[in-house]
Amino acid sequence: MQEEYASLMENNAFTLVKHTESKPIGCKWVYKTKHYPDGTLRYKARLVVKGYEQVKGIDFDETYAPVGKLTTLRYLLCFMAYNSWNSDHLDVVTAFLNPEIDKVIFTELPEGIDWLSESNTPRTGFLRLNKTLYGLKQAPRLWHQSIDGFLLSIGFHQASADHNVYICNQGVMLLLYVDDIQLLYAKSAKSRAIDVKESLMRQYKMKNLGPVKQFLGLVINRLPDGSVTLGQQSYINTIHHRYGMENANTVNTPMDYKTRLDNMSNKADAEADQAQYQSIVGRLMYAAQATRPDIAFAVAALSRYLRKPYKMHMTAAKRVLRYLKSTADAKLIFSGPGGSSEGLVGYTD
Repeated sequence: MQEEYASLMENNAFTLVKHTESKPIGCKWVYKTKHYPDGTLRYKARLVVKGYEQVKGIDFDETYAPVGKLTTLRYLLCFMAYNSWNSDHLDVVTAFLNPEIDKVIFTELPEGIDWLSESNTPRTGFLRLNKTLYGLKQAPRLWHQSIDGFLLSIGFHQASADHNVYICNQGVMLLLYVDDIQLLYAKSAKSRAIDVKESLMRQYKMKNLGPVKQFLGLVINRLPDGSVTLGQQSYINTIHHRYGMENANTVNTPMDYKTRLDNMSNKADAEADQAQYQSIVGRLMYAAQATRPDIAFAVAALSRYLRKPYKMHMTAAKRVLRYLKSTADAKLIFSGPGGSSEGLVGYTD
């Protein structure tokens, strides 16, 4: 909390005032444990504004901000492997504290300011926001406008297929996903890539995490022959832990070919917990879209019953989880120039 509060003060995120011109919005501390590929943990605390209390037209206008597509990420990894490019990972620290806020917004004092702030700081009053704190509805849009304008100013242009891919004619490409940046570059363009990283680090406070190993929760590994693997074992293990299925029996297929999800002949079949069913299917959907096309058909079938799931649908959803348990270490592989598949995507366990 002290580290987060120091970042807020460093970025002049707010000003303490005694009175407000409008109704103040609440705020709270949010705590998160971040897992890294090497097994280490990082505990984070973030001050978040209760954006659901904002009023449209008064506290915010437009909120849409584009993000990179998973399809684009897979394409870039395939391109990187086949052309022997390098890729580095940059993480913007407290990205939303960079752009200026576009509205006059006041918040309540955060819990704990009496010991986080200096002794001469008032303990009563309100905060007038100067920057877009996390939780504000317009924060992602304002941040994207900020970094988009900067990238265009240093010689990049947007790809037509995905506006979060930025291309430089000197052998450098960049994929932006909110505050995560993947910088890809040819070996001959290393000096240009260094210039880009230095420019970004002068403009924004960020961490250079070196060769990309994890992006959007996906584990990326470069093999000795230049091939690249993409997996989600940690994410899959987290799903099993969330639903208490760490010790569940495994199966060899995601669906039983005898199962008919549309068979409602058994009227006595009890309804399942809708919220839990939707939660499971949503998490399975992310795995299917990212690295597990082998469960795509099963997830599509399960998605038809999100509105009113029955017990048999929940059983079928948990069968997919049991299948993932037996194949958690399966990965997509993007072959390098020396691979036998000539750059095509393969599947391996």
